[in-house]
Formats: sequence, structure tokens, C-alpha cells
Amino acid sequence: MTCIIGYADKENDCTWIGGDSLGSNGFTKDVQTPSKVFRNKVFKNVVMGSTSTFRHIDLLKYSDKLFDEIDMYKNTELNHEYMVTKFIPKLITLFKDGVVSYPEQGRGANFIIGAGNKIFEIQGDYSVLEPTLGFTAVGCGEYTAMGSLTTTKNMDISIPERITLALESAEECCCGVQRPFVIMNTKDEEVIVIE
Repeated sequence: MTCIIGYADKENDCTWIGGDSLGSNGFTKDVQTPSKVFRNKVFKNVVMGSTSTFRHIDLLKYSDKLFDEIDMYKNTELNHEYMVTKFIPKLITLFKDGVVSYPEQGRGANFIIGAGNKIFEIQGDYSVLEPTLGFTAVGCGEYTAMGSLTTTKNMDISIPERITLALESAEECCCGVQRPFVIMNTKDEEVIVIE
């Protein structure tokens, strides 16, 4: 289920994250109102997009403890070391304390986080990846989206257009991806919705 895309925009000093809206248990499906692409409640310049469970999404969206050691509003730089040594331990605690279903307690979430013009992919085993391509995708639409993003990376089109094309490709080829698409960035409050 799901296609989430992160794209670093060095030119405009921000990161774009886009994703679909389908929720599924593998047998049934429904478009969900809580977006899988969202801003952290406390730090409005942190944008995330998540696969995994909607419980993980809720915890990521509303937690005020993920970044409490830095002041994101002063543009404190997040780097790989910070994400591994500070963010991940807080994330593990958040999921361990916040997920009540026993099989899910030990499981992480696969999601993308954008802060400033950096993107990080957090994997289900809590590994932290920082893509050298400047973009990444997660979810069942990952491979289709990455092909599209690679094809369009040198085209003279905007990053939201590249993300939209990649999400459309994933929707066409993957049964777990469906509109509306939601695209946000770390620079402003803009929310693009593609019905």
C-alpha cells in the first residue's frame, strides 16, 4: 500500500513530499481523510510522509517530543548523525509507548522526513537513509515512482509536477496507490491536492 515521494529542492531551499490517500488492509480499500503527508504539529517546517499504519502516522503528526533538543525555527541543521543518535531513540520510544497492539510495538515505520532542503528515509528497522539522488520513494509504488522521477529529473518542469507524474505512474501500475495526491513543502504552508 501507498506511494510517498520526497524531493530535495536545493534551488528553493526546501523539500517537497507527496503521497497518495489510499488505506487498505490487503482485502478492502478506502480513501482516507487523514493525509499520509503532513506537517509535525510542533515544527511546521518539518514535513513527513508515511507508509505503515495510521497509528504511526498519528503519532508522528502530533508528537511534541521528536525534536525537543533542537530549535527547528532557528534552522538548526539536521544531519545523518543527529537523526541516528537523537531522533531515532525518541522515535523508538514514541512507537513503543504509543502503539498498543503487541505485534506492532516492536515494528518501526517506513517514512520520509523533510527538514529544510534535506530528506531522510526512515526504514522499518530504524535505519536512516539520505538519498544521493536528491529524491526517494517508499511504499508499494516505490519502484514505479523512482523510475518516473529518474526519467523526469532533467526535464524543465517543477518538482510538484515531477512528483505528480510519479504518483500517477504508481497509481496506474500499483493496486495500492490511489488519489487524491497531497503535496507539501518545508518552506511554506502550501498544500497541493490533485484529485
